[in-house]
Amino acid sequence: MIEHRNNRRDPDDDTLHSDELFDLLSSTARRIILFHLRQHGAATVDELVDVLAEVGEYDRQLASVELFHVHLPELQRLGLLTYDVDEQIVESTAYLREIREWLDLAVRRDIRFEIDDAEAREDPETDAGYTEFLQVLLVDDEPGLPETIAAYVEEQHDDIVVTTAASALEAVTRLEEEKFDCIVSDYQMPAISGLDFLKAVREQDDEIPFIVFTAKGSETTASEAISSDVTDYVQKKPGVGQYDVLIDRIRKAVADD
Repeated sequence: MIEHRNNRRDPDDDTLHSDELFDLLSSTARRIILFHLRQHGAATVDELVDVLAEVGEYDRQLASVELFHVHLPELQRLGLLTYDVDEQIVESTAYLREIREWLDLAVRRDIRFEIDDAEAREDPETDAGYTEFLQVLLVDDEPGLPETIAAYVEEQHDDIVVTTAASALEAVTRLEEEKFDCIVSDYQMPAISGLDFLKAVREQDDEIPFIVFTAKGSETTASEAISSDVTDYVQKKPGVGQYDVLIDRIRKAVADD
């Protein structure tokens, strides 16, 4: 189980918390190890050292030292793998399958921002964030709702283009493909929540406006959203009037950016 929580892991608690996953997947070496184990299920220590040296371009001796003393102990502590010292065999666990979307998100996020950096160097106008239309990425897992919102917004506002995604992982794919002026995300989504998606975005881009648009309305939810560095928080309500409110907030967020 993955839980959004700010405090560190309790030794008696087998829940994987989002903060730990962000720390874990910030390491390129650990992502390489986990991807290899996800694909093959198990590997010898020598195989993992070879993969780190070849794929990650690490010095082989340094890769071996870090694998033994840093990466394997931490990944085993989090329950993502088992390590048989005598046989020198490393095996994946069920937890690794549970974080597969997080692993994909971490890699795609890095690829996306590497592409953005390259494009910005080639095109200064792109770096300035210039677009002919207001480009909005809308992320919501409720079937049909993103498309309904997008159709209404684009019909009422000729200068706004809405791209939809049904999950945080799909949203990262959209971010790889084009630039956006604002991100609007649901709060509660499977696997990776809206706030965890926000955290992934903020690690690389602390300026793009990010609005939480959700039916989960409470002072606690609003407080958590604000403390997570969202630009704005809009509660879903019945009727199309809520979409007009959302558009007003989007325009304000982009103008203030």
